[in-house]
Amino acid sequence: MSLDNSRDEWSRVIRAIEEALPGYESTSDWISLGLAGPLRRRAVAFLRSHRREWVLDSGAGPGVSSRMLLEDGFEDIVGLDPSIRLHRFARSRLGRRFCPIIGVAENLPFRPGSLGAVITCFALRDVASLDRSLDEFARATRRGGALAVVDIGKPDSTFWRALIGFYISHVMPVLARFSIRGRTSGNPFRMIIPTWRRLRTNKQLSDLIEQSFGPCVLKGFFLGGLVVFEADRFSVWKDVLE
Repeated sequence: MSLDNSRDEWSRVIRAIEEALPGYESTSDWISLGLAGPLRRRAVAFLRSHRREWVLDSGAGPGVSSRMLLEDGFEDIVGLDPSIRLHRFARSRLGRRFCPIIGVAENLPFRPGSLGAVITCFALRDVASLDRSLDEFARATRRGGALAVVDIGKPDSTFWRALIGFYISHVMPVLARFSIRGRTSGNPFRMIIPTWRRLRTNKQLSDLIEQSFGPCVLKGFFLGGLVVFEADRFSVWKDVLE
């Protein structure tokens, strides 16, 4: 997929999320069979040692993960998202401790090593350039910092990948439509289908995080259809070469 096509698809994803407000969180929990919330909270727990540092919520959207961070005692949250509407929605609910910034993961507006940690939930699959986004997370995070990623997954096993693909293509849209129940026209959650198709496998993504950011642990759920990556910011070969 070309970069231009990727950006067009990314723009459609943003519009889809905007259309899904305010039922985005409840529908996400419904189509993930109740796992979206607990997995976000797992990612938040992984970052707890960085509560007093600046933490970036990349692809913050309507502020679901940022709210969980604030509820867990994190002090300074930067919410990065290209959508002004989603930022306004999040800021109206989270208050002054949530600092919204318009931007994208491929070009973070932060000095090197200025962040203590990064969290990105159900957003990394939508970036225009995965490699560049991960490099930017690494650049902006101090040594000893951390990265937590929660997203839909693409199992390494052909059989389980086909099964998850069937769920996403045929079952998930029906569940989403039932959850939305006329709150918006169409079914914005169908945008998950093309983003899943262009995903790298879980192992490939884990390796890429490890190469760009640092040592990474992969945890799979729902047969590998949902994943959590927990990475620590230590020296990698890219740091040595630089």
